[in-house]
Amino acid sequence: MKKFKLPILYLMALLSSILPVLIYFIINYDGYVTTKGQGVRLLFGGTLALVILIIKTLGFLKVKSSVMIFLFAFIFAYLFESIISDILIFSFLALVGEIGSLIVRIFINKEKKNRAHKKCEDAIEKAILKTNGRV
Repeated sequence: MKKFKLPILYLMALLSSILPVLIYFIINYDGYVTTKGQGVRLLFGGTLALVILIIKTLGFLKVKSSVMIFLFAFIFAYLFESIISDILIFSFLALVGEIGSLIVRIFINKEKKNRAHKKCEDAIEKAILKTNGRV
């Protein structure tokens, strides 16, 4: 079970980021998708958002350029145009999800430190056994 603890924590961090927004979106889906074009744009926007969240959850997302930030803002504004009227609610739900994800990431960091500590202990123990306790 210890082997699966870290992947489960990563999955929990991702789900805590997504679920509040996703639940609200599903509840109000009929109000957001009135044409086929809106549905396609929301599908692409949701897919892009999911990929970015996965990359962020794994710790690989490092956006340093303000041009990239505004490019993402423009792309998301275009793709999520039909839900812009509820942006206040969605941003609050995203904030709640990120707080949940932050809490889970604290546990992820603890687990990583515990694993590194255990690995170091095992290496020391192995060295002691190999040298019969002599250094």
